[in-house]
Amino acid sequence: MSSPMPPEPPAQPVQPDLRMAPTKGTPPKPTGESPSGEPLPRFSRRTCLTGAALMGVAAVGAWLATPRLQAVTGAPSLDAVVPKAFGDWRVVADSTAQVDVSQGVETVLEQPYDQTVMRTYANSRGEQVMLALAWGERQRQDVKVHRPEVCYPAQGYAVRVNEAGPPIATDGRALPVPTTQLLAEARGGGFEAVRYWIRIGDSYGGDGLAARWYILNEGLAGRVPDGILVRASQRMAQAASAVASQALMARFLAELVAAVPAGARGMLVR
Repeated sequence: MSSPMPPEPPAQPVQPDLRMAPTKGTPPKPTGESPSGEPLPRFSRRTCLTGAALMGVAAVGAWLATPRLQAVTGAPSLDAVVPKAFGDWRVVADSTAQVDVSQGVETVLEQPYDQTVMRTYANSRGEQVMLALAWGERQRQDVKVHRPEVCYPAQGYAVRVNEAGPPIATDGRALPVPTTQLLAEARGGGFEAVRYWIRIGDSYGGDGLAARWYILNEGLAGRVPDGILVRASQRMAQAASAVASQALMARFLAELVAAVPAGARGMLVR
């Protein structure tokens, strides 16, 4: 008869290796290696200072490249400086609404104008001319003075004539001001002759692309130009009356500019 086997000793619990596992809430000490086991790069004090200096130079460059406003300083009120009477012309009440100087679709933030003047003048012969002035302090690529050949169709007119008009000689400018003349037909009948110029900074004439190019170049030079639309218009029953109307409006605009005080004339012409 064999003797009974002695009982096995109880198993001892396995103790965790506390040297390798950090306690809860205690971050592991840096080892100088990435998770893949590769050594982490070490940056010298000189490298850090060089990087900080480059970031500072970039920040200063961005600040210098930001356009600063260089427009009319302390621009006067157009409503105050544009006379309500000059030569043979006087402001008259007119219940007929003018074509708006906007395209009719802009939000408040997209409006390019800080000042507008809309008036109707009449002379001693009973001839009437509508005047629209729209000035904006800051002309940008996305927000700038609207061209009448865009505004008129947006408000129901069909532009039948769109051509360069004879330049207008004005006081305060050595060269005549280049102008554009339109003939627009109203949806309900009748016509409107239009003569205008747009000044953006020191630039006149050109199409929308030329205006964008000028604004871009001014921005690169650190300037944000102002701009103005100077528009005269006259309504008529027959398109044949447009030739005489254009000549009348040219004289009207020349006399208007001459009547504006010299200190404020730079808002209209440069």
